[in-house]
Amino acid sequence: MTLAGATVTRILPVAAAVLAFVGLAVAGYLAFENLQGNTGVCVGVHGCSTVQNSRYGKILGVPISVPGMLLYAALLVAAVLFFRTPARRPDVALAGFLGSVAGLMMSGYLTYLEAFVLDAWCSYCIASALLMVGLFVTWTALLATAMRTTSHD
Repeated sequence: MTLAGATVTRILPVAAAVLAFVGLAVAGYLAFENLQGNTGVCVGVHGCSTVQNSRYGKILGVPISVPGMLLYAALLVAAVLFFRTPARRPDVALAGFLGSVAGLMMSGYLTYLEAFVLDAWCSYCIASALLMVGLFVTWTALLATAMRTTSHD
């Protein structure tokens, strides 16, 4: 493995873990608030309660922050597994990539709803969407690295 490849396999999983941890913290806080019937402290924008209390703020009666929190937790576990289990990297990278694709698609849909349906913005949703973009980019690079390394073995 080249020096660049070694750096990638060290830095990218750490970046994925940090992004997932921050996402877990944001979604965890919001899930805690939502499960108590609150919307959390809205920072920088107006519309958190509009977004979270809309018909799009829940899936099957569960606040959308709860499955978001679970996805961030799964992506955090995947980042740790990628770093700690070199033999499983291709499988873990694929799982992380697919999870980040699902999160990115959901974030894109919810951002569309905020902009064009609800005409309201939630700072937590914006933060989550940005974190998902970062996770998608990171997991795409991790998957490419894992596949390239596997093809050289």
